Amino acid sequence: MHHKIIKRFSANEPYQLTKKGLDALRQQLNHLREEQLTLCRRLMGMDVKEKEEYILSTDAGNHLEKIEHEVMEISDILSRAVIIEKNEAHSDIRIGSIVFLESEERKEPINYTVVNSIEADPSSNKISEDSPLGRALIGKKEKSVVSVSTPGGKRFLYKVLAIR
Repeated sequence: MHHKIIKRFSANEPYQLTKKGLDALRQQLNHLREEQLTLCRRLMGMDVKEKEEYILSTDAGNHLEKIEHEVMEISDILSRAVIIEKNEAHSDIRIGSIVFLESEERKEPINYTVVNSIEADPSSNKISEDSPLGRALIGKKEKSVVSVSTPGGKRFLYKVLAIR
C-alpha cells in the first residue's frame, strides 16, 4: 500500500478535502486498522519464542508502530476535515476549483483540480495547492496569466481560461 507524506497543519487548522478525498482517507484508515488487527491477532496466537522469531524476522514491531502513527495521523485529519462543496461558485481559484488552462507548451487546453496535498494525484490531473503550479494559481481569477518555474530554471506561462 502506498502512503503519502502528509503536510503538517497547525492544531486548529482544518483540512479542506473533497468528498472523494474524505472517502479515500476513511478507506485507508479502515485498511490500516484491519492490517493492525490481523497482525495483533497473529502475534497473540504465538508462543513467546515464535513471537520473538517472528518479530525479528519480519520487523513486525516497527511495522505496527508505523501503522499506529498513520492511524493517528489520518484520524486527526478526519476529525478536522472540511468538505469542499463543488457547487460553491467562486470567482477565484481555491482548493476544490477545477481550472482550465492554456499554455504555450500544449495545443489543447488542460484542466486541473486544485486539491489539498493529501489528495494530490498528478496522473489524474489533481494538483496540490502546495505544488509550484498550485501555489501560482491559488487566488487567481479567469484571464489571469501565471508563471511557473521548474527547479531547473525553465519557465512556463499559463492563462486561466475558466474556473469551475
